[in-house]
Amino acid sequence: MEPNARKILVINGKGGCGKTTIATNLAVAYANKGHCVALTDNDPQASSTFWWEQRDPELPQVHVVRAHQRSNFYQTQAFHNRLPSDISRIIVDGSSNTRDRDLDLILKNADIILIPLLPYAVDIRAAGQFITQLLTHRVFRAAPRPVGVISNRVQLNTETHTKLLHFLGVPAVATFRDSPAYTQAFESGRGVVDMTESRSARREYASWNQLINWIEAQPRSVRTTVRELRQRPIAATRHADKVETGVDALGSSKP
Repeated sequence: MEPNARKILVINGKGGCGKTTIATNLAVAYANKGHCVALTDNDPQASSTFWWEQRDPELPQVHVVRAHQRSNFYQTQAFHNRLPSDISRIIVDGSSNTRDRDLDLILKNADIILIPLLPYAVDIRAAGQFITQLLTHRVFRAAPRPVGVISNRVQLNTETHTKLLHFLGVPAVATFRDSPAYTQAFESGRGVVDMTESRSARREYASWNQLINWIEAQPRSVRTTVRELRQRPIAATRHADKVETGVDALGSSKP
């Protein structure tokens, strides 16, 4: 794995928000841009692994890491989850049932965090709670990193879409339509950017470019150590207050 490989975590505390759809399509979007990409499947349902098993080897390659599987008696977990040396982007499909101890580990290993969100009241409420939990988590507080919210399965220019953006307070970093192209892509082990023959898939290309551009615009070194926070008590306190009151829930996601 390249020393500067970027680790992008896709996670939400609520199931059914489209984590795997975002993770697999992001992996394919990067692979189509010439990156050597790994897709880490942390979800016990192994949906990303199932998708990968359907993928045509003639398509741009995506390496899969079955992190949801336990290593056998004769392997360390690091060996079990090893990656090729030329990997430059790692997309992590996080589990919605991640426990606190597991969240510690995946947060420590994430450079950027993406939170898919559906435009429904119950999902918005759950996402608000998850974002607060995430940004007040001890690992995130010790080392903040960019967070982006993705509006997923959206009917554009509708009342629910407007409410979603109003709830967030800032624009989401990307918006993806409620398109049948995503189901077709998943069932065949593809991403929408693979589906050049599909008009509905091509309509999504600009949004995937927008998301990748946002990710790549984030600084490479964004983490702050506990020692640095202690040396900047005023700044650290202000950040904590904003997170706890919800005023700056997505402030760290701004370029």
